[in-house]
Amino acid sequence: MDSNNNVNVKEENELDIRDIANYLLGKLWIIILAMVCFAVVAIIFTSTITPKYTSRATMFITNTQDSSSSSQTMSDWNVGKQLAITSPELIDERFCARVFDDLISARNVAGEAGDKSRAFISFFVPAGVEIPFEENEAEYKAFILNYGKRLLPYISVTSDDDTCIVTFTVTTTNAQMSALIATSAADKFGDYINDFMASDSIRTVTAKEGAVSSAPSNVNYGRNTILAAVVGAVLAAIVLIVVFMFDDKIKTPDDIDRYLGLSVLGVIPEIDVEA
Repeated sequence: MDSNNNVNVKEENELDIRDIANYLLGKLWIIILAMVCFAVVAIIFTSTITPKYTSRATMFITNTQDSSSSSQTMSDWNVGKQLAITSPELIDERFCARVFDDLISARNVAGEAGDKSRAFISFFVPAGVEIPFEENEAEYKAFILNYGKRLLPYISVTSDDDTCIVTFTVTTTNAQMSALIATSAADKFGDYINDFMASDSIRTVTAKEGAVSSAPSNVNYGRNTILAAVVGAVLAAIVLIVVFMFDDKIKTPDDIDRYLGLSVLGVIPEIDVEA
């Protein structure tokens, strides 16, 4: 008896799965429509996102007891590793002010360096703001500290485990600015650590300068469109399955036998009276 019940339950489950599959196939147009609608919404939403560009500069950091020697001891490398690990904690407003000072230092110089410096100033310093002369030391320091701290949200620092490698990651709305800031941060970090520790034994080498990114790091039309289409298809399928499961209408003679356990003696066809 139990075996017969198990067989019946198994058959019913198989029938349910088959019926659901057939039902979804019959409503495939709804699923496709949902995919298209979600994909279009994703494209529209993605187009409203402000593009941001990321650039990374990588550097090595080591310690040497003898500044005139190029050799490195295991102790020097261990100190370098510890400095690399703690480097994210050293990124503060003073460091950003030093980077800012470096990036505006060539503003009066002709050539590529001056062009980059003036482009940086136009990006970060509001129009009409006068940059104090370096001769007025107090005013100039206050200026670079005030505007330099604005770089802090754009700069992040990470270090690889058990290595002396430090990576500066900069993300802004301008690809060239991201590359300029990342490269300057890597170049100035060694001097900043030496000043911070009142030492001259820290050596840093920029292994990779920041590159100008050709594509935004936060905008991906293909990925967002595909994900939205998949979400639309899944949600549509779930809604259709729920509708199917709660639909208790008897539509075919097989439904009478399955749900009521009664045999169909005959079928009365539908007659169009008006015809």
